[in-house]
Amino acid sequence: MVGVAAIAVNRYLVRTHDDLVQSSLPAMELASRIGTSAEVVGTLAAAFTQADSSENLDRIAAALGVAVDSIETGAWELAHMSPAALPSARGAQAAEIVARMTENGHEELRLADRIAEEAAKLALSGTRLDALIEAETDLARLRITAGIFGIYSRPDAPPRPALDRLADRHFFAFERLTELTRLVDRGRLLLQQVPAISTPDGIEDAHADLTDLLAVLERRVAYLPSPAARNEAQVLVQHHRDAIAPSGLIGLQRRKVAVKAAIVVDSEQLRQIISDLSEQARQARDAVQAQGLARIAAAERRSAQMTFALLTVVAAAVIAGSVLWLYARRQLVARLGNLSRRIVAVAGGDYGDPMPISGHDEVGRMEKALNILRRRARDATRLREHLEEAVIARTGDVVAEMQASDAARAEAEAANRSKTEFLARMSHEIRTPLNGIIGMLGLLKAEVTDEDRRDRVRTAHRSARELLEITNDILNYASSEDRTNRGNPVHFRLRELIGQLGLQLQSLAAKNRLEAVVDLAELAPLALYGDVVKIRQVVGNLISNAVKYTQRGTVTLAVDHAVSPETGQLAVSFMVADTGIGMNRAAIAHAFDAYARADAAKRAGIEGLGLGLAISRNLTEALGGALSVESEPGIGSRFTLTVPLKMGDAALVAEEDAPPVPTEPGRAVLVIDDHAVNRIVARGYLEKMGCRVTEAGTGVSGLKANREARFDLILIDLDLPDLRGEEVAARIGVAPDAPLLVALTAHLIEDTAENRARLGVARVLTKPISPRALAEVLAPTASVKGAPDGAEVLDSLSGDISDLGAETTGLIVREFLQDLPAAIETIRTAPAEKRCKAAHRLKSAASNFRLDALCALLAEIEAQDGHVSDDLLNLVRESARAAAATLEAAAADAGLQTEAGSTK
Repeated sequence: MVGVAAIAVNRYLVRTHDDLVQSSLPAMELASRIGTSAEVVGTLAAAFTQADSSENLDRIAAALGVAVDSIETGAWELAHMSPAALPSARGAQAAEIVARMTENGHEELRLADRIAEEAAKLALSGTRLDALIEAETDLARLRITAGIFGIYSRPDAPPRPALDRLADRHFFAFERLTELTRLVDRGRLLLQQVPAISTPDGIEDAHADLTDLLAVLERRVAYLPSPAARNEAQVLVQHHRDAIAPSGLIGLQRRKVAVKAAIVVDSEQLRQIISDLSEQARQARDAVQAQGLARIAAAERRSAQMTFALLTVVAAAVIAGSVLWLYARRQLVARLGNLSRRIVAVAGGDYGDPMPISGHDEVGRMEKALNILRRRARDATRLREHLEEAVIARTGDVVAEMQASDAARAEAEAANRSKTEFLARMSHEIRTPLNGIIGMLGLLKAEVTDEDRRDRVRTAHRSARELLEITNDILNYASSEDRTNRGNPVHFRLRELIGQLGLQLQSLAAKNRLEAVVDLAELAPLALYGDVVKIRQVVGNLISNAVKYTQRGTVTLAVDHAVSPETGQLAVSFMVADTGIGMNRAAIAHAFDAYARADAAKRAGIEGLGLGLAISRNLTEALGGALSVESEPGIGSRFTLTVPLKMGDAALVAEEDAPPVPTEPGRAVLVIDDHAVNRIVARGYLEKMGCRVTEAGTGVSGLKANREARFDLILIDLDLPDLRGEEVAARIGVAPDAPLLVALTAHLIEDTAENRARLGVARVLTKPISPRALAEVLAPTASVKGAPDGAEVLDSLSGDISDLGAETTGLIVREFLQDLPAAIETIRTAPAEKRCKAAHRLKSAASNFRLDALCALLAEIEAQDGHVSDDLLNLVRESARAAAATLEAAAADAGLQTEAGSTK
């Protein structure tokens, strides 16, 4: 009943609103169309001043005419709907204004084209006049220079009259030409601004300024030195004067401004006309709306009556629904409420007794399902309680294990930190006494005259140096700091190495009464290139183990070589075989583990910790080789070290007894070191080289000694008790005539350009001090920090060729060599700030080729912020020449093209 009544009321209201819409909507649409067209007219009228071509102007005019017609038509249609407002006869006047604006717009475009042509011609004339005046200015300057030269080329004649004539004629003319240049530039600027002037006053001001400027310009043209230039300049000035004529650029711009002003006036009139038509359309729309509102009021009265009737029907329906709801509540809602409460109780864990079944309908089936759910939830709760107890117990065990693991990890981290600190201390403490041992043996070797004693001292000195190198490798292995270190490859004689290893084997075998056999292949190379220290250490460990684990029989050292036919790579094998206790398969599997020893060795009481083979394995990996083992219990073992090496040059093998580089006698040297043995060793070496040595045990005493005397060289220990070595170097290096500074350290610090710059020194020497290194520092050529190492440069170029290719590498080298002279000249002549930046750029480029000597000098310039002495700048120039020669030689050896057009 309610629905039928509501449908009837809604159908009546819908019909009523449709009638109102059909009568009011067209008027609203017409009014909206008129408003939109009025906005379009305003936009198009503004676009007249921005049209840049005739086509665009015609399109704008056509669109404007269509919009005006649309407004006029809409106004007439609204008048027919409501006679309250009739359109005026201003539509025809609007069309005339549109036509006039179109004509003026075309005229403005034509004037703009002519103005652009005139401006372009004047710009060419101005450019030509500017170039002409510049050339004449140069001619006047040349005449002044020639006149001055002529005056001073005749010293016998008094210069004052000639200078007066020169000032009256040429200097005065030169000043007028300079003024003429400024006038021409100002005139060009004024002419460039004319097309942008938009007001009559601005046009008149520009005309006056150009008139005055051209008057002055015509007077200054007379000062041009060349008659031809004066004639040409007068013609060009006349072109500029034509611009201010009525038909010139000024006149055209004046006409353009007037036309544009007319367009603006017509545009305002058109907007006023359109505004009047829009107001008339709005009045018509309001009349139509008033009629619609009256009809709406009548419809609302009828709708209120029908709504009251509808409410009466709704009230009757509510009463009937209430009766039905009371019946449903008693029969359905109460039962569903009891069911929902039991569901909530079961969900909260209160299972209680089973719910009684209240009927056999759908609610009764839900009660049965709830009883089944209650029973299963109770069983699941019991199971969950048991699981929680088990999880809590297991969680306690896991937490205890985690706490124990955290404690063990903390203990391991503390032990690792202690080990690192111990190894750092051990590195310094071991190397310090070794410095004294090696230094004293070196001094003793030079003083002993008996040949047998000299040989013994030489052997002890070599062993001490090998002990130092072995100690460095062991410390690196134990501290895990440099497992991949490839060491320092050198040229060495294979037979000398085998002779030294043979002596070691014979001395060890003689103690155990074993037979020692050394076998070297007849065709073995004379010299090889590789890390001989690591090879000697690995083979020495193998010989020591072979003698240690052999009670009787023979220990053999056999050396052979082979060349790969595919790659040409040379491989040398060192085989150490013994007839000792041997190892089973299980012992072989763990032979190279640290602290692992065979059971037979333990039962035999053989001493050792089991580190020798572990160290040998890591050294073999660093060499890029392989270490294999073959063994049988009771028969013996055979270890084979295979190492890839390169062919060496016997001429490049370092001689231990080679005389040091000659040095200049009488050099004053200050040694700053807190260890007395180190000072004694340094003094012994330096005094044998003819130096005068002064010692200082602390940084403060070293600074005091430097203030009291002048030194050529200062050796500074980095670990002084009171001051850091780099701080001492910084305080000494700030002086303008600072001596050559060299750092001494027992730590493994490489002598690189970066480390030198960081420490503020010219060289970094590692203890024990080498007399040859000291001699190189003191040598006369040491002023350029040593010549570049050709082998290092060649290795660097070889790596670049492998990574970038020969063509790209050759281009990089060629660019560096071409830019090097200019960079050095900039460093020598530029101010301090630019000098520092230039040194930094050149150092970055030179470091790519391992030109460490040049990099060190450039780093020293950076460290002093560019404020350096002339001596250091001269050293940089000499070092750059040496670096260029070395780089060219290395490039030639590598087969690179370093000259443009070269075919090598």
